[in-house]
Amino acid sequence: MRTYNIIYVLLALLIIGCSQSDEGTGGEEKQKSVDADYVTLLKKGSKITTQLLNANAEVITLNPAESALGVKEIPQLTSINGTKFFQYQRKSDCSGSVIRHDFATDQMVEINMFDDMNDCTLTANAISFSESSLFVAYELEIDSKTFEYMVRVIDLNSSEFSFVDIPMNKKPVDLALANNRLFILTLDVAVSGESFLSVMDLDSNSLIHEKDLGSRARRIFRNMDDDIIISYDELHTTLNSANMSVVYTNYGDGTEPKFTTNTTDHFDIEGRLYYPIVSESASIYPEIPAVYDFAQNLVTLYAFENFLTEEKRDFEFEIETTTAINYDKENNMILIGYKKVDKQEGGLLRIKPAPEPAFIDNINLDGVPYEIFIN
Repeated sequence: MRTYNIIYVLLALLIIGCSQSDEGTGGEEKQKSVDADYVTLLKKGSKITTQLLNANAEVITLNPAESALGVKEIPQLTSINGTKFFQYQRKSDCSGSVIRHDFATDQMVEINMFDDMNDCTLTANAISFSESSLFVAYELEIDSKTFEYMVRVIDLNSSEFSFVDIPMNKKPVDLALANNRLFILTLDVAVSGESFLSVMDLDSNSLIHEKDLGSRARRIFRNMDDDIIISYDELHTTLNSANMSVVYTNYGDGTEPKFTTNTTDHFDIEGRLYYPIVSESASIYPEIPAVYDFAQNLVTLYAFENFLTEEKRDFEFEIETTTAINYDKENNMILIGYKKVDKQEGGLLRIKPAPEPAFIDNINLDGVPYEIFIN
């Protein structure tokens, strides 16, 4: 067992001018520009819509084409991997369905999750997916004190609705996939209130391991090394998905990276996590962009007031708070979705990341960014 401590850094961002000296080496080499397609899911009231964007290192523009996803209700559960987006909605007849959409191909499929039942006591708690299977953690209320817990595995390659239910002895609340295994975060609601981790082998759909996690874990997710991150308020555990060895990373007071409430996980090729963070004293804005480097145990905060003038923040862009983040690796830019003050509208900022951060550009959007994809 190894234990590390986290470093917490508020990056003092400077607005960097575009002029360079021609003395010596003749100036800095120009940034390579790569064409990129972005997809923003926009929240408008109780609906989400899709806005396509075209971009390169110099400019970003609206793409007038429409996505096959269309207009949908804000999902109750989501799961994202690259350009693939799964969203779960409970239906009015108390069943539920998942819409599978790949923004790279613009193909959409609706999957009814519970065709075999019509039970209003059913509650889905988490979804995840592999290339061949869809997973849903759910519970059935038998009476006010009795529940049945299941993880349903649906075959995505079958032409008919084909599934198997795996009984759980504790409430499943989160799912993560790695190394041909499904990791299931469970909660012992009946006795101890503590968290556990169950591991399912995907070849046999059988449970092969259970681990006591002690005090309540908030969520689990996979990192770029196929490790499972078990997130607590005061620390996180890095679990090797192959041999189940663990490394603990502790946070000091005031150094918490606070990705426990993050619902989607976007990484760059170095394994850094991009997410909105509750700013507290770091900024006047409720949430700001953050980047957590797991290798360095380092959090970098990008407060708007450190790379945008007051005129741009308050009058030109009308920023209220951060709502979505992703990273364009080809052009080395952080994409920041934000809500406008007192409006159901928003925008998308692009900035260069540390160590030489700088504002690049902005585009206004007819809705509040809910999620950002990069094709």
